[in-house]
Amino acid sequence: MLKKIKEKFPLPYNICYENYIGLTKNPRWLLMRKVSRFRIGRLTRDFFNRKNKYVYQKNVNNNSSLFPDIDVDVVVNSLNKNAFYLGINLPKEIVKEITNFAHSHACYGYYKPNLGFFYHQKESAEKHYRQIFKLAGYFNTALLCPAIKRLQNDPKLLTIAAQHLECKPVHLSNQLWWTFAGDTTNFEKMKTFQMFHYDIDDYRFLKFFFYLTDVDASGGPHVCVRGSHKQKKLSHLLLPKCETDEEIISYYQPKSLVTIYGKAGFGFAEDPFCFHKGTTPITQDRLMLQVEFGTIDYNMQHDIRNPLILQTMINS
Repeated sequence: MLKKIKEKFPLPYNICYENYIGLTKNPRWLLMRKVSRFRIGRLTRDFFNRKNKYVYQKNVNNNSSLFPDIDVDVVVNSLNKNAFYLGINLPKEIVKEITNFAHSHACYGYYKPNLGFFYHQKESAEKHYRQIFKLAGYFNTALLCPAIKRLQNDPKLLTIAAQHLECKPVHLSNQLWWTFAGDTTNFEKMKTFQMFHYDIDDYRFLKFFFYLTDVDASGGPHVCVRGSHKQKKLSHLLLPKCETDEEIISYYQPKSLVTIYGKAGFGFAEDPFCFHKGTTPITQDRLMLQVEFGTIDYNMQHDIRNPLILQTMINS
């Protein structure tokens, strides 16, 4: 019954669910979600937070960073202008360590702690749980994978975040997930972030994305809309929802859409207040990592779960 309501009335359901989660878990987070979508809300928050401005360290010790050749000013200027910067690439040994982790630890269908399985068990898991999985993610990634822990503490990424956010960055989350190849319905596209949307995780926040599989036109490339972090229709702000390709193209024009391809290890920074989406992989599953920084940790984004509540096919 609930599934039918979600599929038939996704927007009212999502609004009610957000309000319920916010009121029961963190009303401060819910207030931020309502206010920060408007420029006046972000400016007001910046005004009251002006005493906490952070002087970032531009002279990073490149020997301790995985990205010694990245120019911080170039990245931040591109973020401010376009909402993204392409080409923050992982060393091969880091890619290998994270992919090995993904194959040797259980992932969880739609990030549900009771739907665990190993990647190679996907078909068996779908039979076991009697549902089709289009997405599965991992929990406790920084605790279990040193390479991911190193990324969230990388001095170059922290410096980029500090300069872009104009404050001392706070680590909000890591997300490592599979998007599985195959046809998807519109409802499945909404569940797997494959329709245009923008995120509201903080008043200011920044995400770094890394492909861990090769991503070409049929491999599920990420798409973002250039400049849409600064320009939105009033209706987009008043009623945040997933938008169709036709709506986005009509308002922003086709030339504003940027489709991001890359080999395993290719990375990019993004201001997720811009419109963006994933696309459906056709030929192979896509593994992707996200590392997020903001100004306040509302304890709503992280992937930390008590191992005792995590269930896989073996122990369910």
